[in-house]
Amino acid sequence: MKQSFTQLTPSGTNHRALMRSTFIFALFLTLLMPSFLSAQDCNVNAGGNALVCGSSTTLVGGVQNNAGSGPPTWTFVSGPATPTIVSPNTFTTDVTGMTVDGAYVFQLSHACGTGTATNQVTITARAKPASFTAGADVTGICATVGTTPLAGVIPAGFTGQWRSVNIFSRNRFSTTVSTNSEFSSTTSATPTFSLTNKANHQIDPAYWAILRITSADGLCSYEDTTVVRFVPNPIIVPPATKTVCRNPVDTDHFIDLQAASPTFNTDLLGSAGTAANGTVVELVDISQPAGGSISFNRISDARRVYLNGMNVDGVYRFKLKVTNSCGTHTTPEIVFTYTGTQPRPVSYQVAGHPEQMFVYAGNLTGGELHCSSKVGSTTPETFYFNIDPLDNAANVTTSVTSSGVNPPGGAPALIVVSGAGTANRVATVTPPAGGWQVGTYRFTVNSSFSGTCGRNQFYYIHVSDSSRPNVAVADQSVCYPGTGAISANIPLPAVYQGVVNSSYFQDFSGAYNFTVVSKPNGSANPTYGTANERSITSTSTTIGNLTTAGDYVFRITAAPVPGFVGAFLDQEYACSGTSLTSTFTIHVENLVNANAGSDVTGACPNTTLLGNNPGASTGTWTLVSSPAGSTPSIANPAAANTSVTNMNVEGVYRFRWSIVSPLGGCNSTDEVTYTVSSAAPVLNGTSLANNCPQPSVDLTGLFTGTAPAGTTLVWFNNNAHTGTALANPAAVSTSGTYYAFYQSAGGCYSLPSASVVVTIDSSCCPAGDTAPVINP
Repeated sequence: MKQSFTQLTPSGTNHRALMRSTFIFALFLTLLMPSFLSAQDCNVNAGGNALVCGSSTTLVGGVQNNAGSGPPTWTFVSGPATPTIVSPNTFTTDVTGMTVDGAYVFQLSHACGTGTATNQVTITARAKPASFTAGADVTGICATVGTTPLAGVIPAGFTGQWRSVNIFSRNRFSTTVSTNSEFSSTTSATPTFSLTNKANHQIDPAYWAILRITSADGLCSYEDTTVVRFVPNPIIVPPATKTVCRNPVDTDHFIDLQAASPTFNTDLLGSAGTAANGTVVELVDISQPAGGSISFNRISDARRVYLNGMNVDGVYRFKLKVTNSCGTHTTPEIVFTYTGTQPRPVSYQVAGHPEQMFVYAGNLTGGELHCSSKVGSTTPETFYFNIDPLDNAANVTTSVTSSGVNPPGGAPALIVVSGAGTANRVATVTPPAGGWQVGTYRFTVNSSFSGTCGRNQFYYIHVSDSSRPNVAVADQSVCYPGTGAISANIPLPAVYQGVVNSSYFQDFSGAYNFTVVSKPNGSANPTYGTANERSITSTSTTIGNLTTAGDYVFRITAAPVPGFVGAFLDQEYACSGTSLTSTFTIHVENLVNANAGSDVTGACPNTTLLGNNPGASTGTWTLVSSPAGSTPSIANPAAANTSVTNMNVEGVYRFRWSIVSPLGGCNSTDEVTYTVSSAAPVLNGTSLANNCPQPSVDLTGLFTGTAPAGTTLVWFNNNAHTGTALANPAAVSTSGTYYAFYQSAGGCYSLPSASVVVTIDSSCCPAGDTAPVINP
């Protein structure tokens, strides 16, 4: 029997239905395409915001997740001037030309598998403005006028602050003072600068007027200085007479001008009263003793006029003539009489008595130090001094009296001086009732020739409380903004001078000295305050000019100020068994502004976070918020680049990237969101069966929603999306269980939909087909 077979093909009607279904599906994809393209499935990071005290910087970016092909692109978004992006199609590029102060916004973009990711960074430029100035130097104005406008310029975007420093005091004593000066406003660009006391200015009237400008964010500062040098008032007011004993070893003979007299200096560079700056002082000799050769030396310190050539006793008559652009003034006659000669200073440096130290408080002083074991002792204490061998000891009388502030318990009960008529004298001091107490006893040692022409010198007996801790400063951490110079405020050791009791170390001048042990390569030399700004009675001081991130190691040492050379502080700390020196570190830490990267929208229950590199700092990811019922998990919170899983509930997930410097001095945060627009596809049915004569079912009809932006709907025959997705879910002709997923362009799948059971009846014949003909 011959048998013939006819190929089964769709009828015309069914073919048109299939074409129509295919067209509708294609149209569905076309309608979704704009939303796919508007989303992005990768994220970029343009780096942390930064401050630049200058006009150039370097941008550093990166990309993560499903990056597309092609290079990145940097673009300038906004700013007060148009900068140049040197290499706009590389992740790392230099930027120049930020010549106007303000915020410059740059955007990094990169193609993703779907869409384009963008992220912005703000660079705040604070270049030193070309217009900034404290103005020209001001000279030639008479101190009696004592007022002048200043011509500073404070550029827009900056605030200004004026301060003044007296030039003489800084050059003479290394102290920073603004004595007798004031500004009408310390914050105006053009204030009036004035002397408080004009005719009788109590200090040389030359100043540095310093204008410091600071950017609005407080991170960039610049200074400029102008000299304001008033012409001294020439009308000095000396005493009519002065009668003293002559000091045979001191060539500085002097008279002190009266309180109503103006003060100026004639010998220190920069001072208003120097000849170089137009003030000339002359001595007009009237008469002097035979052998004298009086002449003018200098005017220095507080209204003190020094004279030369007064090397014999007798009467000197003279006038002083002062000439400058404000006039010429000649004083009335001054009568200066040396009635006799003082003994030369006694010496406390006595052989066999090394406990006696020199100097304690200024020239010609001495002293000794005892530990707290001395407290309560009633044993008299002796100290020794010698008459100068050039003097006839037989003619020198000496006495010792208690002076100054006494420690608790009061003054010594008895002071006896022995050795009269000899070169070697001994003072025996009996303590008050209750014995010696903690504190400093001061004694005035007077020497004279038979009671005339005496001189006073001081001697100190210090009894330590033996309670000094080690000189120590805790390590400090300060935050460096990335440019410019910053300062660190350094707390000093606890004050004890005058605090243990009011006598403790009276008259002593000590300070904490700083030296650099090590500093970062390329950094500038740090600066320190003057001695009066870091004295042992100061609670804190400032170390400035820290210009580079890194560790600065300093040594701090308690020491007498120059000229106070006795080892009193060494012994003070030795009594306590402690050290008067130690090291400490100022950690200048880099500020790294956090950037959490660009926001991402997708259907995946996982993503990758991309924070900027924290460098030596520590970065930490934390979950800020998530939809109710969700349990997202950050794989490695300490890694800038880390994955997040289990974002299994639809909604917005917010993550925070925090960067903290190693010692906590700097910290910054930024946040990023990941939007899961649907956790899993929602279907309108869980089973399908074909209806004869149709041999297949259309799974796509079960999904009537809209796939999340950046995703497509795909079907698998398992709930783990393994194998290959269905090529044509609109015509499934095999029985089984099927699941729908959202798939991103990067290959990420959502959770599976509910299962769909498909039942295919393969026994029915498709409608419109002709039954096969079987030949008999």
